Amino acid sequence: EHGSLYPALHRLERKGWVAAKWETGEGNNSEFKYYRLTAAGKRQLAAEESKWKQLAAAIGQVLWPAEES
Repeated sequence: EHGSLYPALHRLERKGWVAAKWETGEGNNSEFKYYRLTAAGKRQLAAEESKWKQLAAAIGQVLWPAEES
């Protein structure tokens, strides 16, 4: 079974956020599939990172509120 990694990679590929490429291994006939972020994927990653940082900051304010002077 592929678990959840490959279905997630296929979803990212359909959205155009990653690109896949098959390559033959050195010295043998086995093939490997490599994934890389596309330009659109890099933009999406930056947007998701920004959202994550905002969420983490908000949670931090709730858990560790600044002391009032």
